[in-house]
Amino acid sequence: MKNRNGFTLVELLAVIAILAILVIIALPNVLKMFREAKVNTFTNEVQNIMRSAESKYVSSSIGNKEMRCFDSSTNVLNLDGRSNILYVVKFNDKGKIIEVRARDEANELIANNSSGIQREDIGKKYKVEAAKTSITDCDGNQLIDGEKVVYKESELNGADPVLGSGMIPVMLSDTGVATYADEYDEWYKYTEKKWANAVILVDKPSKEYTEGDTILESDIRAYFVWIPKYSYRIFNLGNYDNIVESKPETQKQQIEIEFGTRTTVNDEIKKECASPMISGETGDCDIGDLMTHPAFLSIPSNGFWVGKFDTGYNQNSDPSNPITNDNIKGWDAINSKVNSNDSSKLIIRPNVYSWVGQNAYNMFMSAYNFNRNLDSHMIKNTEWAAVLYLSHSKYGIGEEVKVNNMTNYMTGYAYLLSKEVSDVDTTPWNTSNGHKASTTGNISGVYDMAGGSWDFVLAYIDGKGTINNSGFSDEDFSTYSKYFDKYKAGKFDSKDFNLRILGDATGELGPFYQVGTTTSCYLSTWYDKNGCTFLATSPFMVRGGNGNDGQGNGQFRFSRRPGSIDSAASGRVVLNIK
Repeated sequence: MKNRNGFTLVELLAVIAILAILVIIALPNVLKMFREAKVNTFTNEVQNIMRSAESKYVSSSIGNKEMRCFDSSTNVLNLDGRSNILYVVKFNDKGKIIEVRARDEANELIANNSSGIQREDIGKKYKVEAAKTSITDCDGNQLIDGEKVVYKESELNGADPVLGSGMIPVMLSDTGVATYADEYDEWYKYTEKKWANAVILVDKPSKEYTEGDTILESDIRAYFVWIPKYSYRIFNLGNYDNIVESKPETQKQQIEIEFGTRTTVNDEIKKECASPMISGETGDCDIGDLMTHPAFLSIPSNGFWVGKFDTGYNQNSDPSNPITNDNIKGWDAINSKVNSNDSSKLIIRPNVYSWVGQNAYNMFMSAYNFNRNLDSHMIKNTEWAAVLYLSHSKYGIGEEVKVNNMTNYMTGYAYLLSKEVSDVDTTPWNTSNGHKASTTGNISGVYDMAGGSWDFVLAYIDGKGTINNSGFSDEDFSTYSKYFDKYKAGKFDSKDFNLRILGDATGELGPFYQVGTTTSCYLSTWYDKNGCTFLATSPFMVRGGNGNDGQGNGQFRFSRRPGSIDSAASGRVVLNIK
């Protein structure tokens, strides 16, 4: 018989099977040991953090600078252990630790006890759990991987404010005091009609500002308000090419809005449609469809900043000698009538003269060059409409704003009474009556959208923009095409409301009617405001009215202009931050 020198295949397979069974049995215990070792290490490190916090608390108390909270972001402890643990340790006024929060990539511990927490209880009475995504620091700011997370409002679905270089977030008191806001705190809340505000300072402010500081108005060059990207439910397709002779039933209603960064597409199941974007076109849209507002598509963005007030010119007033109701008659509005495109002189502030007396081209170029790093430009017709629709939603005032009745075009005022125009019966923006001239009904909104001066908006008839001394050349309309809303040429009889761009708040405000036969403009059922579409000789559009027209003004009013020098029209600056 021959000697056997090894295992047979069957024997080898049997051994492997036995080993596999042993591994399967032992693996959970091995993994548990590793887990327990990591937890024990984490627990020991948290106890070391508490020990270090106790020592630093005593040192701070001796130095009469008592600190009751330490964290891995702002009030950092001197630790010899790992640096990847996020922690917060809080003390009461008796020097007892009452809260401990700590986490690393795998573990998290949260301990709260107003009677005090002992180090030896960590890991016993207060158990370690699997790590979550974040932790809050001593100031309540959320930390992810040790970094603070900028405040975001869930209602906006990602369309939160984006600040560009040189922009300072601010919170405004009811009296107009601007405080430098901390981006990590709740500095806006659209669900409560508190829109985000930001300012740009003058070239040489009186001081350097940081979070929590009050910013002097004389140091502010421009105020802006954030308009988040949204879609809205179509309430009227605006297909009106004629008028009715008697007043129809009003069509005004609260506009249903959904914030978010996504863009709607044609989808019958979801009841939404793609924005047509072309004058006179309806696309696949129908009443009741959700449609992304066109203002956020022609210049793609998740929102834009709009000038809080009509644009002014910096020679109009002296900040050291503010204009008040007592001395307003002593100011001459002629000072603001300058036909210039010197962007360095633009200001966007309350209590200054609107910059009137310039043509459409100079208004456009001065706004365009206001800040190229922030893609500044003159407000488009669709952008004006986006502000208007937001104002008439549950996130805004939900009704017509008060008229700025200042016949000399001062910014930020509100009519006090309901009688005829008078510069005396008016109040400034930072009063309870003045708030009603804002798109939110409080101080956080946009002003001067009714009365004050007309606002030039960039809208024109295709092929008709260069006439009547507007200043534009044919090349300008191609060079700067994304900054214009282009409309189809129609019959030029001011009845072509069906040539609207869906979402521009013109044709959708119908039906339109006429009272008498003396006017070439017609009234919409939204607050009975005048609506005048383009004419061949007036290819540009203006919005809102001016102080000389009294209660005929309103957010929902629109008309046409030739684009030449206009003594009653200014404009508004928009910023698109990429």
